[in-house]
Amino acid sequence: MNNKKILPDISIIITNYNYGKYLHRAIRSCINQTSVNHEVIVVDDCSTDSSMSSLKIFENKIKVLKTPKNEGVSAAANLGIKNALGQFVIRVDADDYVSSEMCYFMKKYLESNHDAFCVSCDYELVDNFENIIERKYASKDNISCGIMYRKDLLIQFGGYNQEFRHREEEELRKRLGDFYKIHHLNIPFYRYRMHNTNKTKTKEYKTTLL
Repeated sequence: MNNKKILPDISIIITNYNYGKYLHRAIRSCINQTSVNHEVIVVDDCSTDSSMSSLKIFENKIKVLKTPKNEGVSAAANLGIKNALGQFVIRVDADDYVSSEMCYFMKKYLESNHDAFCVSCDYELVDNFENIIERKYASKDNISCGIMYRKDLLIQFGGYNQEFRHREEEELRKRLGDFYKIHHLNIPFYRYRMHNTNKTKTKEYKTTLL
């Protein structure tokens, strides 16, 4: 009998800080990916809400990690990447959710385009009731999530700069320059939830300098 454990091809990393009221929706959408062998890693950045206790219902379905102190999304993402078992990694914010077919098509794309460091998908802005507000094109208005990377290259390039609590994706693109070969799938697999506490609306985010 062969009891060798089959490793996942894809690691979905959900970074969370005080988004407990949205977290279950994000996790369910990531667990329910179709036609792929994947794992879901939730990295909590020392939330002060009920996030951690609410994860008990997903026991044995997800991997839960916690930063030693509140360090920002870059450190949380790096912790998830370092513990990821998949060949490919993709991030999802805890207040967002994704299509069940996202990982399958993005994985297929990277397997067929070896020159791509990563591939992004388009996204739709949605409200708190999951009504679509607007379709967005990642090639024009990029975000930090909904991008699938080759994990080995991302680690080789140093991952995210943990000095940046925000705008970590922009810093990565700027630092890597021509090595950052991103491709785009013009399919809106990602749902970006708009609400009053989006991190992109905070003063800290807006004043982060690159």
